[in-house]
Amino acid sequence: MRIPALYLTSITCGFCLMALEIMGARMLFPSFGSSIDVWAAIIAVFILSLSVGYVLGGRIADRTTGNATLGWVIVGAAAMYLLLPAWAQPFCESLGKDIHTARWGVLLAAMVLFFPPSLLLGMISPMLVKLVFVSAERVGTTTGTLYAIGSVGNVLGILVTDFVLLAYVEINPAIWAMGIVMALLGLAHIFVRISAAPSTGGTTTVAAAGAP
Repeated sequence: MRIPALYLTSITCGFCLMALEIMGARMLFPSFGSSIDVWAAIIAVFILSLSVGYVLGGRIADRTTGNATLGWVIVGAAAMYLLLPAWAQPFCESLGKDIHTARWGVLLAAMVLFFPPSLLLGMISPMLVKLVFVSAERVGTTTGTLYAIGSVGNVLGILVTDFVLLAYVEINPAIWAMGIVMALLGLAHIFVRISAAPSTGGTTTVAAAGAP
């Protein structure tokens, strides 16, 4: 059950990441509209946060031998999801008309709202690589499979959010639901320990874009 549990973590976090990216545009709409600037800001912030998350997650992965730290990272992301609906709209409204009409205003709002949770989700990918890794002979296969499964989560997050969540569920309950799911997942990693395979020397943790 060790590898399926790690794959489930990848697909779940990948789903939540892309769902937030899609919902982010709807959250910014009341204050900033739906122009191309909104999407450019959201995409830029998510790519930047994932890049930083990959670096931080890789460094943490090199210093850990189990999944407890991974669990705490997921719980941290879950807490941000649970709190986001409470302060996102008041924050956007507090920025004022000058920032609302400035092209860089939406970038500022997206950075404050979405950078922290997506950074934490970006950290998950290299930490999972460390746990999935079995041997140097199969590092390409195991890493590629992990990212492929994470990408499935990304695709599901986009499509389910577009066709189901935004159509039939209000944004705040949807984000709360994802936060609860991630909180349970993170707690499972904290209390049910998974150890990384013993290092055979000189392995490098890598991360692939869009695959938490």
